[in-house]
Formats: sequence, C-alpha cells, structure tokens
Amino acid sequence: MHIAFVARKTLYSQPGGDTVQVEQSAAALRRQGHNVSITTSGTPLPDNIDVLHGFNLGRPADLLPYFTSFPGKKVLSSIYVDYALADCIRFPFLYKVLGKHGLEHMKTLARAVNGSDRWPGLAYALRGQRRSVQALLKHTHTVLTSSDSEARRLEQDFGALPKTITVPLGVAEKFLSPPKEGPKEGVLMLGRLEWLKNQKTVIQWATKHQWPLTVVGDPNKNQPGYYRECKAAAGQNITFLPHTGGEELLALLNSHKLLVVPSHFESFSLVGWEAAARGMKVLFNNVADMKETLAPIGEGMDFSDEAACTLRIQQKLSEPVDIKKSQALLESRSWDQIVMQMLVAYV
Repeated sequence: MHIAFVARKTLYSQPGGDTVQVEQSAAALRRQGHNVSITTSGTPLPDNIDVLHGFNLGRPADLLPYFTSFPGKKVLSSIYVDYALADCIRFPFLYKVLGKHGLEHMKTLARAVNGSDRWPGLAYALRGQRRSVQALLKHTHTVLTSSDSEARRLEQDFGALPKTITVPLGVAEKFLSPPKEGPKEGVLMLGRLEWLKNQKTVIQWATKHQWPLTVVGDPNKNQPGYYRECKAAAGQNITFLPHTGGEELLALLNSHKLLVVPSHFESFSLVGWEAAARGMKVLFNNVADMKETLAPIGEGMDFSDEAACTLRIQQKLSEPVDIKKSQALLESRSWDQIVMQMLVAYV
C-alpha cells in the first residue's frame, strides 16, 4: 500500500510532537512493508497513492487542497489542540471579541503576514477557521483521535464527525529498552517554549525553591517575548537546552528524576510516556486531554495551585527512583503495535 502523509509546512523547521508522530508512524508502516511518502503543505503529492493521511485538523488550510482533490481514501489524525486557555491570557480582549475560532483564524493570517508560515489561501481567509475545519471533516472518511476526550471535544466544537477511531500515540523502541542504572536527579521539561506550554510557571517555582531544572526546547518563532520572559525568570539553577532528540534526549531522560508537564493543554503529551519508559516520575497539569492520556503513567495536579504543586514536586524529588512501569503496558504502546490500529482505518 502506498500512503501519503500530509503535514504542516513547518514540520521540520519548528519540530513538535506531531513531527515525532509523523516520522515514527511512517517508519513503523514501512517496517510492515508499506510505502509511505511524507509531504509538507504546499508541495505536490506523489503519484499512485492509495491512501491520503493528513495530520493536524487545526490547520485546515494546509490540508483542504489535498483532501478536496484526491479521489481515494482520506484519513485525518486530528491532533486537535485547544489554545483557548493560553489565548485568553495572551489576548484577553481579542479572545473576548473573536472567540477561540475567530482568534485562531486571525493568528493563521498573522503568521502568513509576518512570513513565519505560508499564505492559507483566499478561501480560508473568507471562510474562517471553524467553517474550514467543518469543510475538511466533510472530505474525510475516518478521523483518528489519540483519546476519547479529544473525540468529544471535536464533536462539541464542530458537530457530527465522520467515522472516528481512537488510536493512542506510540513509544519508540529506543525508549522501551531497560533504563541504564545510575543517579537520577532534578526536574526536566520538554517542549517548544510558548504560552501554551506554560514553562515559565515552573521556572519561577524552581528558581524560588532552588530545584535543579533543565528546560529543553526551542523558542516559538511567533512568541519570542515568552522565551525572553522565561530566561529573565530563571535563576542559576536553571539550564536551557535547544530542541533535542536521539541519544541526547535518551541521556536526559535517563539522568533526570522528574518530568513536569505544566501545559495549559496537550492533546496527548507523548513525552510523558517516553519519560515513564525510562523510569522517570511524571507530574502533569490535570487538564484535557492529559487527564486521560497520562493517567496510566503519571499524576495529575492543578497547576493553578502553586502551594500544592510545589509541595508535590519537592516530595517527588525526595522519593526513591521509581520502578519502571509495566513492560507489558509500555510494549503495548510501541509504534509497531499502534500502526496495526491505524491500518484498520486505511481499508
């Protein structure tokens, strides 16, 4: 089977969780003997494809030209991120006037104007965000969500959905091998530095309580001010590292004790599963969809309650290193197992 993946233009220049999802899904499908081509928005599809698989429903202008022109089977991994909790803080007046869909429409157009992303097209500019998403869903045969919570949010925001299958994200093989024995110390945060990820909150707490904290991620190119705020809030106990992967990421997971995920929103938070596979403790903001996706391997907290969160982080740092989570549970989430569920949507 020849499958074409279509993802955002900035998939590699601004890597994120969807970059891992696209690359690992493609690699696992190839191991099953399928031909997978990865196309970024604005480039033509390869010839003779059997299935079109798009990623990121929140960027409908990237996907609609492909979904309206391709006559065959069309599958959509929604990766539906709700920016409302961050946007109502960043842009309170605009959020009140435009609402979350209107503000998302304005942000898409603004990225095109400042040159950080492609022009979404006149049809999107006139139609708006919500109606563009609904148009994309009408051209989709099957939607893949990573949680039941995500499916419920989609239906609430956009109405009736096509056939929907919940397929969690996978854990790469390198994370599933037995962790190396050795000291584990300090707090780790992973992810692009931006309002939605809420890293500044934990940076301020770590500075105040002198926890050793490593912050890994590149600044969001459209939010340089947030990165500067994070740096300004950081004490000498805070280390900043750029986005990393491969053996360097593995070494960070092996050497740190606690992963903290303070995001206002995550549709899955794959890094939580990767950290748990390396024997790390995981604390996360107990909001959708993480309260479902990270519940098997971590502990949810209300990150608006500074006193409770800082106490729990200190307790976690003083506890012995965790025994690794159930190997059977982790191996059931390997990408080779996950793509078998994806293949059901392709037939």
